[in-house]
Formats: sequence, structure tokens, C-alpha cells
Amino acid sequence: MTILRKALLGGAALAVMTTGAQADELTALKAQLEALQNRVDTMESAPASYEGKSLLTFERGQASNTWDVVASKDAASTNKDSGFTVAVTPTADMPAPVAEVTVYGYVGAHLHYAFDGKHGEGNSFSVSTLSNDGGDHISLTAQQSRFGIKSKIDTAIGQIRTQIEADFTPGGGNAGSLPIRLRHAVGHWDMTPNWTFTAGQYWYTAALLPIGVSTVDFNGALLTYSRTSQFRLSYADGPLSWAVAIENPTFDSTTNMPNIASYLQYDIAGGHTLIVTGEVADWFNDGLPSNGPVAHNDELGWAIQAGANFNLADVATLTAGVGYGEGLLTNKFVFEDGFANVDAAGDPLEAIAFTVGLSFGLSETTTFNAQFGYINALEEQDFAGCGSTAPGGAAAPASSDECKDKLYKVTANVMWQPVKQMRMGWEVNWGQYTRFDGTSEDGASALFATWFFF
Repeated sequence: MTILRKALLGGAALAVMTTGAQADELTALKAQLEALQNRVDTMESAPASYEGKSLLTFERGQASNTWDVVASKDAASTNKDSGFTVAVTPTADMPAPVAEVTVYGYVGAHLHYAFDGKHGEGNSFSVSTLSNDGGDHISLTAQQSRFGIKSKIDTAIGQIRTQIEADFTPGGGNAGSLPIRLRHAVGHWDMTPNWTFTAGQYWYTAALLPIGVSTVDFNGALLTYSRTSQFRLSYADGPLSWAVAIENPTFDSTTNMPNIASYLQYDIAGGHTLIVTGEVADWFNDGLPSNGPVAHNDELGWAIQAGANFNLADVATLTAGVGYGEGLLTNKFVFEDGFANVDAAGDPLEAIAFTVGLSFGLSETTTFNAQFGYINALEEQDFAGCGSTAPGGAAAPASSDECKDKLYKVTANVMWQPVKQMRMGWEVNWGQYTRFDGTSEDGASALFATWFFF
């Protein structure tokens, strides 16, 4: 019994000693866990970049800085894969870049061969300057080479985006030293997810930007898409977009009112687009015959346009646009000269124009594009306002019968882009105009162009 009692007492003492040791180990483990948690909290509270991403990155291409709008006729000169982008990502809590700056552009060259007459040089085919001088002409230019800078930054009041873009296309000629021509100088402020405020030099608000096919000819089809200074308010919600703007007045030296322009666009599922645009301008004149012997009357010039793109089973795209107006259509929304903008009574000239085109892929790297355009002046014109496009290059037509009456243009080309950094295009153009006296001129040209994107 004595031996048994001693054994039990010894076992109890051993159990007490073991329990105490386990309690000490648990306390130590708890202290280690607390220290580890404090370290994790400290790391999470300190600014740091997440794994695999630095605060400042350099990337080939335009990253997410691809918000700028591209005119369909200018698509050959656009490449979203070109350029170099610098992106800023401040902390691990904001993994998406909050600021991006992209430098982009291309070096381009055009070879233009005009048959049986001189009508356009270098990068363009001008129907309105056709004159049968009995000889062929060839010219080369690199004027259309282009560069630009875009930025995008998130702020406390919404995203702000800017774009500056220029080329070397002067009013004419092919001088060895070419001036820099400003294309875009614009800023956009996304005030809300739906509303955007725009200021600067940007696309005409009432231009049919989505309408047309890509062309080698710098002028493209007859309905224009150029740029002007403006303030614009835009709204976008899903497939619907709308904008209204005040723009630089058409006759900025003789009016105290800006042009007012607007568009409404709807993108239909499946790759279809519908667009309607309109613009009005103050046709005020001080009574002086600055545009010839007939002064402008104090009226409104205006133009309305409509267009549509139809995706044909993802094989081809059918595109069409039409414009009608008084004064503004020939003054602003068609590329060709030779129309007076005012009629013989001094009122804005009534005219109509339309274009229709087709584009489809021949292979993964090659596309075919074709387009037809037409302009018709519906009234007798102030002949001295027809410009310097009379037969023989006279300063002004001798009579109103020699103003342009109708004008036609046909364009067809093949575009080949084997890699992202290069594109080539081969194009043929034919055009004809008729005068009010019934006489006419026609001609054709061939163009070859290259684009090397950087």
C-alpha cells in the first residue's frame, strides 16, 4: 500500500509539471502570433506596389489610352497598336493606372500619278481642279506624316483627357521645309459617367465621322470631316450618344455669332450605326461685296446630314451618307472647291451631296474599299465666288455658267498591313465635274502610299 501510495503521488506531480510546461508553450505561441499580426498590419498600412508592377511603367502601344475618335475615312492613318505609353500606378490599393501619357504617330509617303492633266499633287486627288493640259504628272510627298501626344488622368472631379496632334500638310506645294499644321488641340472632362465637356480644336461636331471607307487619297470622299475650335457638351449612355457645340463662325470677321452644331448617334448591336447631324451659321455680311459683286444677305446658312453603316454578316460593311443645306454644305462639309457658297441673289447656296461605299476583307491582312460621291449645286451661283478653278486657272470664271454645277468622284483601293508597324495602300480615282454652261472636265489618278507607325 505504501508503495502504491508513493506511485500515485509521483504520477500526480508529473502531470502537474507537464501541464505547466504546456501552458508556457501556449503563452509563447500566442505572443508570436500577436507579433506576426502587428507586422502584417504595418505592411498593409504602408504604400507599396503590388507584385509584378512598378509605380512607373513603359509599354509598347497605347494601353487603355485609346479613347480618341477616329474618322472612318482616316482609318488608314490610325493604328491603336502604335505608340509608347507611360503609366503611373500609385499604390497597391489602386492597381489600374490613374495616369497615362501616349506618344504616337507615323512616317508616311505618297506617290501620285495624274493622267492627262494636273489635278492634285502629292497626297490628294482634287476633282474641282481638273484641267486637260495634255500631259501626265507625277509627284511625291511626305507631308501627311503625323505625330501626337495623348494623356488621361483620374481626378477628384472626374477623368480629364487631352490630345495634341499635328502633321506637315500646308495649303499646297511640296516645299523641302514644311510647316507644322495643327490637327487636334483638345481637352475632355468627364464630369459624370454620362456627360463630357470638350474644349479646343476638334472634329466638326456635325461631321459624319463614322461614315465612309478608308482611303489613300488625303481628301477622301466628298463629305468632309475636318476640325475647328469649339466648346462641346456630350452625352453617352450605352448605344446612344449626343452632343451640342458652339464652333468658330464660318465668317468669323463679319459675324458676332458662333456656329451651333449637334449630332445624334445610335450604335445597333451587330456592328450597325445610325447618325444624324445639323449645323447653322450666321450669314451676316456688312454689305461689302467681299465674295464678289454680290454681297451676302443677312440670313442663316445651314446643313443637315445623315448616315448609316451596315455590317453585312461580318464579311463587309456598307456605308452611306447624305447632306443637304444652304451655304454651309458647300462651304464646310464638302472637300471640293468651285462652288460659290452663295447664289446669284446673295443668299446661301442650296446644294445636296451624298456618298456610298463598301469595304470588305480579302484576307486577315488585306482589305478592299470602294466609294462613290456626288455634289449638286441646285441654284445659279454668284460666279465671282467660285474660286480660282476656272478653265486655264483664271482668277475667277467669266460668267456664272462656268461655276461648278455637278461633281462626281469614284475611289477604289487595296490596303495591306502585314505587321502592326506598317501599312501600304494602292488606289485609283476618277472624277468629273460639269459647269452650268454644260461643259465638263474629267480625269483619273493612281496613288501609292506607305505608313510606318512608331
